[in-house]
This record gives sequence, C-alpha cells and structure tokens, in this order.
Amino acid sequence: MNLAILLILVATLTFIVTLMVVRHLLRAQNRQLAVEHLKVRVGLMQVFKTRKEDGYQGCGWCALGRALGPKTSKEIETVQQQLSRAGFRQPNAFGAYFFIKYALVIGAALLMVVLWSWWAISPIWMIAVPAVMLLLPERVLIYLGNKRLARINIQLPDFLDMSNICMNAGLSYMVAMKRVTQELREIAPEVCGEFDYLLDQIQLGVPRTEALRQFAERNPTKDIESLIQMLIQNEKLGSSISEAINEFSRRMYLNREQMMQEKAAKTSAKMALVIMPFLMIPYLILLLAEQMVQFGRSF
Repeated sequence: MNLAILLILVATLTFIVTLMVVRHLLRAQNRQLAVEHLKVRVGLMQVFKTRKEDGYQGCGWCALGRALGPKTSKEIETVQQQLSRAGFRQPNAFGAYFFIKYALVIGAALLMVVLWSWWAISPIWMIAVPAVMLLLPERVLIYLGNKRLARINIQLPDFLDMSNICMNAGLSYMVAMKRVTQELREIAPEVCGEFDYLLDQIQLGVPRTEALRQFAERNPTKDIESLIQMLIQNEKLGSSISEAINEFSRRMYLNREQMMQEKAAKTSAKMALVIMPFLMIPYLILLLAEQMVQFGRSF
C-alpha cells in the first residue's frame, strides 16, 4: 500500500513538472509570436505568417510530443508519411501522435505497477502491457491508412467519371477536377481532399509532373499509380486526357465488378460451411430416430 501511495505521488509530481514545462514553452512561444507580430507592423508579414501556420501555437502537448519524437530525418519522414496516409496532415499531428504514444506507455506502466502492488499480478504483465501500448499506435495508424486508401479506391471511379463529364463540357482537366472536388466534398471527402491537395500544390508552383508523383507516393495503390502514370504520359505526349480517363474509369469499374463476383463466390462457400451443420443435424435425427426408439424399448 505504501508503494502504491509513493507511485501515485511520483506520478502527480511528474504531471505537475510536465505541466510547468509546457506552460514555460507556451510563454516563450507567445513572446516570440508577439515579436513577430511587431515585425508585421513594420512590413515583415511573411515571417509572422509562416510562424502562424506552423500549427504549434496553443498546443503545448504537441510541442512536447515533437520533442519526444525521433530526431533523424528518415524516421521523421516515415512517420509523416504514415500520418499523411491516414489523413492527419495538420501541422500538430506529428507532435500529438508521439505525445499520445508515450502517454499510453507511461499510463499503462503506472497502472501495472499499482495493480502489482495491490493484487500482486504477474511481472510479465508489467512488461507486456506497456510494450503493447508502445506498438499499438503505429498499428492503429497503419490500419487507418489502409482503410482510407480503400475508401479512395472505391471513390476514385466516380470522381473520374464526373471529371470526364466536365471535360466533355469544355473544361480543362485541372479545372474539371477542381469543380468535381467542390461538388463531391461531402460525399467523397477522402478522394476530394487528395485532389484538392494536388491542385493546391500546382497552384503554388510545384511542377505538375512532380505534384502527380507526390500524389502517387501519398497513396501507394495500383489504381492510383496507373492513373498517375497515364496522366504523366499524356502530359508528355499531349494526347487526349478525356479519352484516357474515360477508358481508365471503365477499366476500374470492370475490375470492381470482378472483385465483387469473386467475393460473392467465396461468400457462398463460407455460407455452406456455416449452414451444413444445421442441415445435417435434422437429417441425422430423422434418419436415426426410429432406430434409437427401438433401441430404447429393448431395455
């Protein structure tokens, strides 16, 4: 009991110290923002705007998580790709992810120590549960990314069909995609968000071919890679993009139909395994009932 009280006191002191450090960081950040706001008044607006869009003002936990995160550029890039693939592209997503990750580990470790001191649980749980909490956020992030990519693949043919209709009406394919993203934003937010990001990159001056390649890197699926290769090829050769997109969307619809047929065929086999016992049990009862009654009367 004394050990549990001591651990609770240590956890409380750790929380208070962490809160004080975060408040100190926020004060320093607010002072820096005040200085940059003064620069705005003398004409240095771009400096303040860049700092303002950094996303960490008012989020001390995110700043703490970023400080606890990896320092090498390769690891940072890997985590940012996973966050982007899962749809978390806010500036504070990186810091929030690592804060949640380590908060889960510390919370699980403290909980296991308290349970060990009160109910004498196995020491294996004291190692296993924090280890699971350390690996769980990454697995959840990968799962969310895969689900989001699956939704993008489902929404992509409809998006391309709508874009093709707009191009047949006389719009260029970039303007057509911009129009479709505005119309389908509530119905298909994932694919519209990706194309919005692509169009914003092009408007900011990123070369169109490079922006398309980055689009494929953010969404590593076969359909999107094929679409990007087709768009880049049409960009270089100057051929008709409308016909290529129409053919591509038709092929995607055909592939989707084939996949649904395969799933339906597999579902019938799985249903047979479930239904078979319920069919066999009544059949065996009808087949053996008379013999069982006669066998019972013989005693």
